[in-house]
Amino acid sequence: MRTRSKEIVNIIGRKIVNGSIRDGEVLPKVEDLSKDYGVSRTVIREALQNLSARGLIRSIQRSGTVVLPSDEWQWWDLDVITWLSDYQGKDGQFFLDMTQVRLGIEPLAAELAAINATYRDREELTACYKKLEMTINDTKKWALADYQFHLKIIEASHNTLMISLLKLLHKGLIISREKSLEALNKNPDLYQDKPSYEVLRRHEDLYNAIISGDAEAAKSIMTDMIWVVKTVFERTLNDNN
Repeated sequence: MRTRSKEIVNIIGRKIVNGSIRDGEVLPKVEDLSKDYGVSRTVIREALQNLSARGLIRSIQRSGTVVLPSDEWQWWDLDVITWLSDYQGKDGQFFLDMTQVRLGIEPLAAELAAINATYRDREELTACYKKLEMTINDTKKWALADYQFHLKIIEASHNTLMISLLKLLHKGLIISREKSLEALNKNPDLYQDKPSYEVLRRHEDLYNAIISGDAEAAKSIMTDMIWVVKTVFERTLNDNN
């Protein structure tokens, strides 16, 4: 039953996130949903409870089950993040928001990593950087390698809250990296050289700053890198509006 309930949660959750089911819309009754999805009423009730816990819907007496506006959603919930990421963030706004979060966290993490990184952290960061070099021409492999590189930097900061937050956002961050690299290739004016190789060079500079213990440089380079990504998503959002 739990498996079927999870399936219904994913189906309805995605429909709410992508706008197929709109804010303020009243969902069909439990009996009707049970028939529509071919599951028991108990499964439907459990699925609705899960969606309610994530802030997507609310049961209102005499009104039924109402879809809530996005500012009510539990944005840090892994399922909500996954649905938003799969939907590509409603014209890029989700990825822009995520990049702004990164801008508030990762420069400080890079600074702390330069100060706190252990010998093992540096070894693991070196391995992550080598993966970046090997995947520069494959967007999907690069996105995963880039996430792992940045995760290693945050782990090297030894700040538990930062580490937990980045791991929570992992699905969205990987997709965000794919989208940002694609967008960078459409905005070559932001770099002097081919965007992918310019990005790699900046990662090399960041890597060297952390390895050498240059906290100020690490923070500055990370800020500049994420700022470029923010600019790209702002352009994408403006083009779509």
